[in-house]
Amino acid sequence: MQVYSLQIAWIVVSTFFLSCTRVPIELGKIENFRVERVTTESISCSMDVPITNHSIFPFTVEKGELSAYFENERIGSAHITEAVRIASWGTRTYPIKLHLMLENPEASTHMAVNALMGRRNTYFIRGTVNARSIIFQRKIAIEKTIVK
Repeated sequence: MQVYSLQIAWIVVSTFFLSCTRVPIELGKIENFRVERVTTESISCSMDVPITNHSIFPFTVEKGELSAYFENERIGSAHITEAVRIASWGTRTYPIKLHLMLENPEASTHMAVNALMGRRNTYFIRGTVNARSIIFQRKIAIEKTIVK
């Protein structure tokens, strides 16, 4: 009986540590990018992102340090406005809401003029977000291009 208990304990501990060593979260291609609100100082937007979690633990993403670029010029910093709970073991599409604080008036004006004229714009988001589970905390590097 004691041998079986040790084997079960070994399987549980091994599964736990194998889950720790895997790359826990992968981001897919950004879909359905929507600008929801624009002011002179900020832009609120949302997008759908397929996310794959290879861990047995669900993660929650609440904050991060993101920079936004328009045509290779930094236009400001972005923040996640609503926490995202990422389910364990699988791929799902999650809605992500961002609030972009504009810091470069020249690039922001150029971006707005292009958007009003219906031209195709290229945006780039770079930075890290913090994902945490019950036991672990990870930093996820993000480098995504959005063409709209």
